[in-house]
Formats: sequence, structure tokens, C-alpha cells
Amino acid sequence: MKKQVYIVDDHPLVVDALQNLIAKSEDLECIGSADNIEKSFNDIGKLQPSLVLIDIQLKQNQNGLQLLKRLRTTFPNIAVIIISMLTDDTFVDRAFKLGAMGYVFKEDTTTQIVEAIHTVLKGDYFVSSSQATRLLGHLYRASQKDEKDPIDRLSNRELEVFLMIGEGMPVKEIAANMGLAPPTIETLRSRIKSKLSITENEKLIRVAVEWKYTQTKTDIVVS
Repeated sequence: MKKQVYIVDDHPLVVDALQNLIAKSEDLECIGSADNIEKSFNDIGKLQPSLVLIDIQLKQNQNGLQLLKRLRTTFPNIAVIIISMLTDDTFVDRAFKLGAMGYVFKEDTTTQIVEAIHTVLKGDYFVSSSQATRLLGHLYRASQKDEKDPIDRLSNRELEVFLMIGEGMPVKEIAANMGLAPPTIETLRSRIKSKLSITENEKLIRVAVEWKYTQTKTDIVVS
């Protein structure tokens, strides 16, 4: 019996590529996809796939890690792999802490993506060879000094706000996307500035944009 996979990504070309990739595996089948949290959560509840592939950056600036958190709470038996262009160790670390069993970069080869799916379906965790090297380096550096990357100090919600600031979004738009009041976003922004040792809003925006830019990688490689 084929293992069923559900895809959560807002890039049609990526979804098509993943669907074609899954179709080539005799033991896998894609049973659906969505580009936002609500539809995917409802679909997953009805379809009960074996595994879900989730992008972090979704339609309308929704965060896939929020979906991951909901799935781990509501459907703990459904395995999740994050597949994203975001390569910073912060996202990898948080994804695993929230319950992901794999993290794949969209620039990884199709061979690695298929390997990740099969590995996780067997009940094991998966990181690509490039991630393993990065994570080992990250752990080594952390053991050599007490200092923590300022970004790592941000809470999940603060990181969400920081990402949207990097997208150039004003406070009211961030509030609308997160379903929060503007004063709450202002408070979160103040906490971010404090943790990053930034005093001016203009510098915060510049730092967020520069950091966001460093996370942008090429789309999924299809061969």
C-alpha cells in the first residue's frame, strides 16, 4: 500500500515538481496540496496522510511553523518534513523543536528529498549532508563560546514579526496577518529591538531586510 503525502506550499511550480517527484516513487502518492494554513489543516484532518511537506513561508505571509505546531498537537502520528528556502540554523533548530522529523532545503537535489521522505516514514530523522555539516559547526561554535546568536534569542512570535519586517510590511499589515492588535506588534517590535541591541526603527528594518535577503535561496532542483 502506498504511503500518502500532502504538500503545503504556495509556489505552484514547487508543488508541481514535488507531485511529479512523488509520482515517480512506486510506494508514494500525493493526495492533496494547499497554499495556506487553514485549508491544509482541514484537509489533513480529513485525509490523514502519512506525511506532510510544509514550506515555512506561505500565502499571505503565514508561517508554516505555526501549522507544524498545530499538527503536532492535534495529529501527533502524522510525520512532518519542512522544505524551505530558509537556510539559517535558527529555522532548522526551531522546526525540530516543534516536532518536525526532517528539514530539507529547496536547493537540495531530488534524490535527497526522496531520501528524506523515505527516512522519515521509517520513523527516523533526516537532515541533508549540507545541513549536517552546518549543524555540527553550529554546535561546535556554541560549545566554544557562551555568546548566543542574537536572532536565536527571539521567540517564535518575535521571529515571525522580524520576518515580516524584513518583507517591508508596516505594523498594521503585520497585525492583520497575525490576527493581533497593532499595539501588540509594537510591543513585539520593541522586544526585538532590545534583544538585537537596536534603538532605531530604521536600523531594525535594514537589519531585518538584510537578514531576510541572506535566507533567500534558489527554488527546488528538479532532475
